Amino acid sequence: MDPNPPPNRKQKMPAILKEIGAKAIVRHEKRDATPEIEIGVEGGGWTFRSPYEDEDLAEWEALLFDAFATRSIAAFQSFATQLAELCSTDWHGDEKGWLPNSSELRAAIQVVRSLRPRDEAEACLAAQMVAVHLMQIKLSAQALKQSYPDPRTCAIAGKLGRTYAMQLETMAKLRGKVTRQRITVRKYSQHEHKHIHLHQGEVENGNQPHGPREREAAETGTSGQPSTCSALSSPDATGNPLSVASDQGSQAMSTTWGRKRIGRSDGRS
Repeated sequence: MDPNPPPNRKQKMPAILKEIGAKAIVRHEKRDATPEIEIGVEGGGWTFRSPYEDEDLAEWEALLFDAFATRSIAAFQSFATQLAELCSTDWHGDEKGWLPNSSELRAAIQVVRSLRPRDEAEACLAAQMVAVHLMQIKLSAQALKQSYPDPRTCAIAGKLGRTYAMQLETMAKLRGKVTRQRITVRKYSQHEHKHIHLHQGEVENGNQPHGPREREAAETGTSGQPSTCSALSSPDATGNPLSVASDQGSQAMSTTWGRKRIGRSDGRS
């Protein structure tokens, strides 16, 4: 194959793309579509007319009205005008002046149609989503044209993106498609908490005790309750360990306290 084919010479599509394209055509034919629409000026305002023959007027109106889930001519006129104001304008001569771009208007109507509103209220939300999308895209394009994007423009574009996501979530909630999760918080007594703790230890540690007390209880066969010890030996007949003054009592002091005494440099004991 010539690595540098002439400009007017087109290459043949690979067989794998042909196969995928044939499947895409099947899906494409099942999708909804927005018909062409003509924009004119009448009485100082915009008018929307069918570019097809008169015998196709009923189907043309049904397709456009169905996009906004309405059968009201006034509602369709209002929605179409609002979306047209979001589009760029083209010059159509002195007679018509500046008119909204019909391709962009059809694209905006198609976005509303894709959301499948069930009534005029949901169509309002869908139209707002179109407005938020266009603002976000235009702000992002403006920011990316600069070598150093304006931080404020980037921040607003990010907020608009989050707003669009929230609108999608709102639309899903209106249709009951959001899964709600319920979290129940319970307070357990000390005994119930210990029971659950042991159960988790059996599952996660292969039936092995989870803590030192439970391990000791498993080895000795005791119930896991804290063991008691006798008081330190003392000349005191009451057996009170706090009154011990012998060397045997001093040896029972904690090793932590002993380590603190080792660091002294004044030689005092």
